[in-house]
Amino acid sequence: MFGFLRKLFGPFSGGINPFAPWMDKVNQGIPNSNGMPTSIEEGMEWQAADFVAAFSHSGSPIDGSKLDYSEASLALVDQVLNDFHRRREPLPDDLHFLTSAYVFEVARRAFGGRYLRGDKDNPFVLAIGRGEAEIGVCVMAKVRGRVVNGPEDSIPFFYAGIAPVVASGRGAMLI
Repeated sequence: MFGFLRKLFGPFSGGINPFAPWMDKVNQGIPNSNGMPTSIEEGMEWQAADFVAAFSHSGSPIDGSKLDYSEASLALVDQVLNDFHRRREPLPDDLHFLTSAYVFEVARRAFGGRYLRGDKDNPFVLAIGRGEAEIGVCVMAKVRGRVVNGPEDSIPFFYAGIAPVVASGRGAMLI
């Protein structure tokens, strides 16, 4: 894994939520002197930046300089995931998390929101809005689904569905 997740947890698998102890401290706003994030949002920002850095070297399969947190940049993310799909290779857990963080941060920069705990398939959910108009954006299962199912789980298509739901003023869960 990249970034602070490897430092914190090492490799993980199974149904265990390795984020629970860290998130309890983060939710309390306890600063960390070890260079650890002080919020889930900051941690997600760091992981998204690690995703960009991972593809910002010569020989990268995509042009990392175009990973600018724009909606258009999600086509590059989709390209990376499609490469795994075509080769029928599983997405490594570390790349799954970094990719999800990048997609989350594209959405959070455009629509605002905060991260909440989710379930096994979506350990984090981006909550946009409040009350009756709250929208849960479940990116993590969608990223994994893109590798398994192919273009039917297109990341740009999924992302394009967020704005109309936000504009509707109604609550929804986007999976």
